[in-house]
Amino acid sequence: MKNIKTNKNLLLYIIFFSAIIGFCFCSFSCSKQANQQKAHKYSIVATNFVCYDFARAALGDSLNKTVSLKLLIKPGTEVHSFDPTPADIIAIGSADLFIYIGGESDEWVESVLLDSIGKNKNAPACLKLIDFVQTLDEPEALESEENERTAQNTAANSGKTENDNETEAESDEHIWTSPENALIMLEKITGSILQNCPDLDRDSVLKNSADYARQIEQAAAAIGQSVAAAEQKYIVMADRFPFAYFANYYGLNYMAAFAGCSTAVEASSATIASLIETVKQKQLPAVFYIELTNHKIADIVAESAKVPAYMLYSLQNISKDDFEAGETYVSLMNKNAETLKKGLR
Repeated sequence: MKNIKTNKNLLLYIIFFSAIIGFCFCSFSCSKQANQQKAHKYSIVATNFVCYDFARAALGDSLNKTVSLKLLIKPGTEVHSFDPTPADIIAIGSADLFIYIGGESDEWVESVLLDSIGKNKNAPACLKLIDFVQTLDEPEALESEENERTAQNTAANSGKTENDNETEAESDEHIWTSPENALIMLEKITGSILQNCPDLDRDSVLKNSADYARQIEQAAAAIGQSVAAAEQKYIVMADRFPFAYFANYYGLNYMAAFAGCSTAVEASSATIASLIETVKQKQLPAVFYIELTNHKIADIVAESAKVPAYMLYSLQNISKDDFEAGETYVSLMNKNAETLKKGLR
């Protein structure tokens, strides 16, 4: 009986000390998580990849040390159908700075988040980047050669008045595809970071931003050289066309299957036939499509016209693989420069 009692007491002691050790471990883990959260003095949330990339470049060494930076729309996901989760709303509401484009894909920001979060006295500062550039109308779907749109004929919304049209065309949200706009965006993001994260090393952030601006200019020059070397500055995009600002900046003429933010995935037989005919008539060396699409239409056009199909990065979002590989706005624009060398005649 004595041995049974001794063993029972020993078992109780083991259970007791195990519970104490478990409690201490849990307390240590929670304390560690809390300390990690406190290590980030400031928090920034960016909606799409370009906003995130420009903030990342400006922050430099401050990232993950003093500032946490969250990319809201995960790599590889469809931007145009994005719907924020409760966790996303909480992340924005607790941030010091929220950066977004402000176009059609960001309508949820205006209608849901800012209305509710704005009532909070600790609401984040919000940077709406489309307000700082001259916008273009979103290109329409190009069903035939007669409907062909050129960069020179694309109207600027900023020149219109309220009485010009009762129903104005939607502004094209893909403002970053123009290097000129990209530099403005980088400048505005840098200024907002310094304003809302005042303890950061100002000189370091400004230097980081200036270095990245030079890289953007170099990538823009590389694309410019590819375009300048072409005899025929014309592309056929057998996909959506988020390149209105890009085409306008480089003086490219174009024909496309769908509008910039179209959710369509199937083109009419007339559209496909028109794309094929244009490639053949103009003797174009390639047809193009954008990232994160099935490029089925481009494959059909390419096969029929007996030309290759190449991908151009629009950068509204990037693939998970590209993100994990450390690709940036600059690195992908440089890839576009190389693609255009092959795809322009």
